[in-house]
Amino acid sequence: MKYSAVLTVLLLSACLAGCAPEKEAASPAAQESAISESAPPVIPADSAALSRQALDVYGEGDGAEALRLAEKALAAAPGNYEALALKGLLTAFAGAPEDGAAMIGKALEIYPGYTQGHYDMAMALKLGGHYSESIRHFQKVLEKDPRNAWSMYGIATNYSDMRDRAQALGWLRKAAALEPAVRGTAAEQDHFFWLHGDTEFEAIIHP
Repeated sequence: MKYSAVLTVLLLSACLAGCAPEKEAASPAAQESAISESAPPVIPADSAALSRQALDVYGEGDGAEALRLAEKALAAAPGNYEALALKGLLTAFAGAPEDGAAMIGKALEIYPGYTQGHYDMAMALKLGGHYSESIRHFQKVLEKDPRNAWSMYGIATNYSDMRDRAQALGWLRKAAALEPAVRGTAAEQDHFFWLHGDTEFEAIIHP
């Protein structure tokens, strides 16, 4: 799998009637947090096995086989959010980022707390040029995995594409401190070509 995190799943318990005489309605932010922390929906075993296999195959670099397995998983269980998010990511990489983001969005409707799905959405939105929204989803990954260097790098590339030098370099520095491989990637990708020769950028890439 291209990205994984150990997640603590919090089960929400309902308050028994009469436990509090009055209770204010939760704020939208609190409601979103409660939803994102809820237990993931159960995926039928046969479909779950196929989607996990698809994720593993994708991690090995075989996108075509990963897509075939994801579609097979969805045929077995249309609500398999893992397979749906992966299919969306592969669709985005195939040149249809808007369609891909729509698929991933459906996966996150099924399970808003799917961290891998937020990473996939961030990538699809980035490919579609929706940089601010992409940053928001990378930050959702970091809420669960604060040391995820590649999400930090993704944020840095978005800010760089927006020509926000300070934010781009700040996030790039954080990512490189956690994952040295970030330096070589940043030196080669066109997101940062406009910063080549910049003293601060070069200091991050060549410490």
